[in-house]
Amino acid sequence: MKFIVATCMLFVVATTVCAHSRQYRMGPWTITVDRSNNRVDIYNINSPDLPLFEKVAAQIWLDGNDTPVSSIQAAKTSVRHSSDQLALLFTMPDKTLLIQSFQSIDEHLEVSLAATRKGTTLSSNRIEPLCTQSVAPFLPSDPDNRMLRIPWDNDAWVRFEQYRLNREMDSFNTTAIFNEAARKALIIGAIDHDTWKNAIHIEASNDQSIDNLSLISGFTSDLSRDHRSHGTVTADTLRSARFVVLLTNDWLGGMEQYAACCRQVAPQRTWNGGKPVGWNSWGVLQDKLTPKAVRVIGDFLSEELRPKGFTDSDGRIVLSLDSWWNERFDEKQIRGFVDYCRQKHFIPGLYFTPFADFATWDHPLPGIEGFTSKDIWLKVNGKPITLDGAYALDPTHPATQAMMRERMKKFREWGIEYLKCDFMSHGALEADHWSDSKISTGMQAYNSGMRLLQLLAGDSIYIDLSISPIFPYQYAHGRRIACDTYSRIDETQYAMNALTMGWWLDGLYYANDPDHLVLHKHDAHGEETIGENRARITSGVITGMYLCGDNFSDNVERGFPQKSRERALKLLTDTDINEIPRTCKSFRPLNGSLRDNDGAANLFSCETEKYIYVAAINYSEETMEGNIDFSVLGLKDIVPTAIRELWTKESAAISGRGFRYNVPAKDARVFRITK
Repeated sequence: MKFIVATCMLFVVATTVCAHSRQYRMGPWTITVDRSNNRVDIYNINSPDLPLFEKVAAQIWLDGNDTPVSSIQAAKTSVRHSSDQLALLFTMPDKTLLIQSFQSIDEHLEVSLAATRKGTTLSSNRIEPLCTQSVAPFLPSDPDNRMLRIPWDNDAWVRFEQYRLNREMDSFNTTAIFNEAARKALIIGAIDHDTWKNAIHIEASNDQSIDNLSLISGFTSDLSRDHRSHGTVTADTLRSARFVVLLTNDWLGGMEQYAACCRQVAPQRTWNGGKPVGWNSWGVLQDKLTPKAVRVIGDFLSEELRPKGFTDSDGRIVLSLDSWWNERFDEKQIRGFVDYCRQKHFIPGLYFTPFADFATWDHPLPGIEGFTSKDIWLKVNGKPITLDGAYALDPTHPATQAMMRERMKKFREWGIEYLKCDFMSHGALEADHWSDSKISTGMQAYNSGMRLLQLLAGDSIYIDLSISPIFPYQYAHGRRIACDTYSRIDETQYAMNALTMGWWLDGLYYANDPDHLVLHKHDAHGEETIGENRARITSGVITGMYLCGDNFSDNVERGFPQKSRERALKLLTDTDINEIPRTCKSFRPLNGSLRDNDGAANLFSCETEKYIYVAAINYSEETMEGNIDFSVLGLKDIVPTAIRELWTKESAAISGRGFRYNVPAKDARVFRITK
């Protein structure tokens, strides 16, 4: 980073506040530095009277010590600055140099910390580039104030959550502190995801006060699935991840801006085809998967659903064989499956777990000489790590990579175009060590494995992540927002919990994946109501990907094939509904503030060139009704002439400056407003 020290108006204005204190203005941000006591305060133009962050420090845990080295302890402080950059250089008594860097980019402030000591390397497993025990009350005192907790991954039915400002919270990678009605929000998030597991720690009280805020690189907990502390990085210069800070009047837009900041660092992976539409075998068939059943189901999709618009934007349908395909299909049958898909203009898909081993014993590695499975298992304290019943594999081990190369080579030879990759979080676990000696953290290992996966897949295979961390995102096209979600209304609500607080992830992935959309689950006795089915399908089309999961074949005794076909012919053949995933991004919540910590919004919207869509999903046993004002849809001066409910094909009643909705218990409605 280059700094030019100057006092002309082209550069930051430094204003003397007291003998040792100066203000440095960078865009909408002003940072006050008092070198006599190493005090740093950060102001924002939207909150100019009080510092947004007061008495800011930076700290790092070095060389295994339990006590951090803090900027507050500096024996000497110096400043370098330009029009949009500021570096605070804190020299410790032992000559360790901490460099706390700030950069103003557009409306957000970027912050990071580096540490170095001349003539020696340093080691750390935790860096906090910004911590403070005083955050200005930028929100009103209100029990409706919320802070957002983002999970690490999507395993074990973990949920996104919102909390009142009266407790302690750790959020992975990013958070929002907001008040929906007051239209104010503070967005904070890490934009580097190559070395550290990042988190934001918040301690709040009185529904308003932020008593402790720490931006952390090097965070693990039971929710990151780790069995030990974060890995240690050793280097001449240690660097935290970069974090961005944004003060805005709209937390929804703020989260989308955060995603845009991430894309500036690691661009979103692109795909030349449409968002996947089709079928996945894990919804119902699971281990009863057979070649004959797949063809019967494929014929049903092609002959009955495709003519009604159940396709992607290229007219293709994904036919995805999930777990057990390698037990139920030999290579000849897989090649026959791919040939069938080509004849039907389908996209052939398979299932892959590159970082997990479900065998419960040490065994030879197929096609790999010189190693057995225990050689590639990750270990903590010398013992193999298990998660979800599978051993975690070292993504950097030559044998792991050789197996990936062999398997991906086969997939490409067979003509596979869609790959569901599962149990990916195993590859990001912290461990005693990795085969590659340059790797010392779970995130470094995971990035190494994912880079190889992307390279081997090339541009011809769509990569969809199932159980996986949210970050990094740039190696895959799609990702499940909620895993193991089937047919019941509570499962629909679980998927919508993730959309309510994670819709913005389609700014990182080509498509959010709502998991397979099941009408009649094999263990639910075929009792799902048509309303529950409508709600589940609606949850899918407004999320992104659109894969059903029922057994439509009478050749396998699993599920309720006749009932599933009947429901599919009623619900998966609606051309208006089927158009939504082809033309829309993930829907936003109309009101993202929740009464329940881990609940879900009921109303979602999305705007296209022609329409504004509003989806209303009722998870309760009672009728849900209300009025939606046009202003919340961005129609301040326009009254639409046509509002059509797509499931019932009825016109919605316009009432004043809005329209009424009425949704039966455990059901959904989708309104299409013509602009």
